[in-house]
Amino acid sequence: MALKLVVRNKLRVPVKGSITDENGRPVPFSFFLLCTRLKQTEIEQAMEDKNAPVREFVRAVTNGWEDVLDAAGQPMSFDADNFDMVMDQAGLPGVCFQAYMKEVGAVAKN
Repeated sequence: MALKLVVRNKLRVPVKGSITDENGRPVPFSFFLLCTRLKQTEIEQAMEDKNAPVREFVRAVTNGWEDVLDAAGQPMSFDADNFDMVMDQAGLPGVCFQAYMKEVGAVAKN
């Protein structure tokens, strides 16, 4: 099958993981980031600064989200303050980054 070069600028990224609760039990989570699809050269440029925080990369590509709820179980709007609050969860920016990198690129067919 031939490669058909189609510009796909948007990307829906599934993010899954768990956060340990106060009793040491993992609490699973899953949500979606609505992102801009970067080209390979753009990813390489963004990653040139090895000291740049991962959360800044995630912030730069994220335009929205789905299934992010507050403590009362209500949907959280996507804005800078809520993004910062969510990304303050230790390790979550890295989980989001890995999920983005998995979804943004081509994969080999076995």
